[in-house]
Amino acid sequence: MLPRTRRAWLHAIISLLLVLGGISMASVTALARHYDRLELARVAAIASLIFVALIVIFVLPPLFRSARVEIATLDLPFSISAGGWLFIAILIVVAFAAGNTGNNLLFLIFSVFVSALFIAWAAGRIALRDLQVQARFPDHIFAGESAPVLVAVNNAKQIWPSISILVEARIIVSSERAKVEKRTLAHFTYIPARARVEQRVEQNFAKRGRLIVTGFDLSTRFPFGFFRLRRRLRTREVEIIVYPKPEPLGDELHLLPIAVGQTQAMRRGAGHDLYSLRDYQPHDNLRHIDWKATARARRLIVREFTAEEERRVHIVFDIASCAEECHPLRFERAVGLAASLIAHFIEERMEVRLTLGEESGGYGSGPDHLYACLRRLAVVELPTGGRRSLEAIAFDEEYAILLTFAPHGTIPARIWRQSHVIHV
Repeated sequence: MLPRTRRAWLHAIISLLLVLGGISMASVTALARHYDRLELARVAAIASLIFVALIVIFVLPPLFRSARVEIATLDLPFSISAGGWLFIAILIVVAFAAGNTGNNLLFLIFSVFVSALFIAWAAGRIALRDLQVQARFPDHIFAGESAPVLVAVNNAKQIWPSISILVEARIIVSSERAKVEKRTLAHFTYIPARARVEQRVEQNFAKRGRLIVTGFDLSTRFPFGFFRLRRRLRTREVEIIVYPKPEPLGDELHLLPIAVGQTQAMRRGAGHDLYSLRDYQPHDNLRHIDWKATARARRLIVREFTAEEERRVHIVFDIASCAEECHPLRFERAVGLAASLIAHFIEERMEVRLTLGEESGGYGSGPDHLYACLRRLAVVELPTGGRRSLEAIAFDEEYAILLTFAPHGTIPARIWRQSHVIHV
């Protein structure tokens, strides 16, 4: 049995015993008074008060917290503020006093209070009616960085404006078992009738991953702040990918593109070294004609050149080596390091290839390839299976950088010869 479950059972048993003890002492007090056992009744009454105090201290707070959680999960279309609860308490006191005394002034005050509640409810519902929301997120969002989001609200009402409207996005976090959370986007103080109002806000996403916007929640505390009324708007689902943020590399990794990964391609290209001589063809550039060879052969001969040196690096992220005991923070640090390596080598104008476990991509360079690799890293998840052997990793002929969770001394010699190993 887990410790948390054991504590829950222990708390439930203690709460039950306290409630049974209080009921028993109250019953003993009633029976003692019925049979004129005043001393026993006094002792039982004191004991029952002690049980009541213990129940108030140990039983009621957890029940209150559980009730708040249950109410929050219901996602009711309204909630009562602290000022609203105070107003309702005063309303109940005034109603009780008016009923007991029959004072007309108290009845008048009670009717004014009830009218204020009705006006607050009606004005809030009118403010939320006929509103449409649009949100435009940037194409590329990095974790931990501010992203500009354009939020627009269109008020389709013909006469009434909308005042104090809070816009929240309902977002499904796919990496947390479809957990739904609300994110505050913008607060609009005043939206005129038949008008569209926009706000540019900065949003910060702390974690990488795939987020799905399923709709928006509009809420207002207008006019008195007694209630927060809500209205849910459903829209088509919008996927947001939050990239891991690349960080600057250390000095030892900064020298890698100079020391390794550079090979001269023995193929035709647009370089400067001579590759071969051949007969002229109609699509050839006239500047490549070798006139000396043409004079000797008495036909047009052109020069072919080798391609410029290729600078390629293959980044292998060995996610399968992360066993069940691998801490999530360690895994996130490895994802960030892989993103930093990709961004660094692409900035050095190298061709980069990313392999995630058994999923391998192709070589590429430039911003588009960078964002494609970061997108793959953004959705990679901590493996649930056991650690796998490194022998299954396939390396090509190019230089590779291996990010692995495997312990030191377990890397095969073949991999040491073909790659630069980084233990995370």
